[in-house]
Amino acid sequence: MTGDELRALRSRAGWTQSQLATELKVSPQYVGMLERGEKDILPHMAEAIQKALGDALYSDRYVPDGKRYREAKAAVVTALKIAPELSLNGYPYYGFAESEFDGMRYMHESRAALFTNDSLAQIATALAWIDAIKVLSMPKIGSYGAKHRAERWGRENGFSTYVANGAVLVAAIYRKVPTKRVEDTPNALLGLDPDPVPEAKPGSFVAWLLAQTHTESPLGDLAREVKEDRFFPRITSSGPKLRSYLRSVRACPEAIETLDEALAMWRAERQVRH
Repeated sequence: MTGDELRALRSRAGWTQSQLATELKVSPQYVGMLERGEKDILPHMAEAIQKALGDALYSDRYVPDGKRYREAKAAVVTALKIAPELSLNGYPYYGFAESEFDGMRYMHESRAALFTNDSLAQIATALAWIDAIKVLSMPKIGSYGAKHRAERWGRENGFSTYVANGAVLVAAIYRKVPTKRVEDTPNALLGLDPDPVPEAKPGSFVAWLLAQTHTESPLGDLAREVKEDRFFPRITSSGPKLRSYLRSVRACPEAIETLDEALAMWRAERQVRH
């Protein structure tokens, strides 16, 4: 494998150098050196790259990057200090095990799984999902129901498409969400309101777009439709992802064309400001 082939494969998978570095357990600088041909790609590294990026090409796998990766690791440490019995499955529950020994072994393996990159990706997804919704003062939704909402949100926003019950609990504890354990189950009630329309981040494309709702034009029409659509991706400015969402809801070609024009206008305004 050459550096150019590595760069092409990584770009086709939609990964950054930092994301690939996290998966390979090397530095982003090392990945850059491989791509520039400053370091040889040895057979064992080529095999690891093919495995990582091959999965990325044929799945929705998400790898947390930079701050999100560090925060997910911090969340595991914090949650286990507060609730050391927690695992990727949730709270201890041996009801499905054939024996207490099997149940304890399963919980031990599930707790160890919290430290894998795949689980950190799930936790990073749950953290980002919690940040996008409203935290309540009283527990309202079960963690198992919350996990399914986090998965749906992950699919819509380019994060993990699977989130374990324990990943949601780790994220909730780290975000100081009110939590009440449900006895004799692996679940807990969480102080989250999962269904309000998420707020757009200041300075983001969607925040800019929503400011155009007063405009009597195709741009204004699009902005008003986005404002009412609770599932419209609100944390990305990626044209392909936003166009993919509009196609998934069968938006007309004119709406997709307006989206492209809006993205161009937003980017031009950002360049002027910076």
